[in-house]
Amino acid sequence: MSATSLDLLSLRAKQRLASGAAAATAQQSVPAEAATDEAECPAFGYLRGIRDRALSLEFRLASGNSRAFPYNWLGPTLYDPSAGLLLTFVGDRIYLVLLEGSNLNLLVGGVTNLFDRGILRHRITWVREMTRQALAKAREEEVTVERIRMVSHRPDEEPNAEWLAPFRLRD
Repeated sequence: MSATSLDLLSLRAKQRLASGAAAATAQQSVPAEAATDEAECPAFGYLRGIRDRALSLEFRLASGNSRAFPYNWLGPTLYDPSAGLLLTFVGDRIYLVLLEGSNLNLLVGGVTNLFDRGILRHRITWVREMTRQALAKAREEEVTVERIRMVSHRPDEEPNAEWLAPFRLRD
């Protein structure tokens, strides 16, 4: 090998090292929020991309317990600002989930809200029942989920929960 060939090889190796270091620096300078496809507010997490769709919806209770349902089980969903957001999941049983709180349909981050841009488009990944401390810290214009109620029943039964009264159809 000639000296010119060795110089070219050495130069190419240095360029590879430099481009690898530049790529590593660029990855480190990306904000942590942009590095993930999910964002969150104190009450819920959501997929950032407007075309992204979650596979399931997790409900995180203040007790530390969680329950998740696949989005393909999601049936009728009702929103009443004075009563909350009622979700129906239909699987082996019928599961009714009531989200009670304030500002449940408020736009978060200019991107999504809990009801029509979130759950109905399958972009919400989890909903959190906020603790008393988190509720006390929440600003008046923030989405809060004060309570998550759940009940299940067989298809041939009527659900037995008084908190469903605001959602019953009136004749």
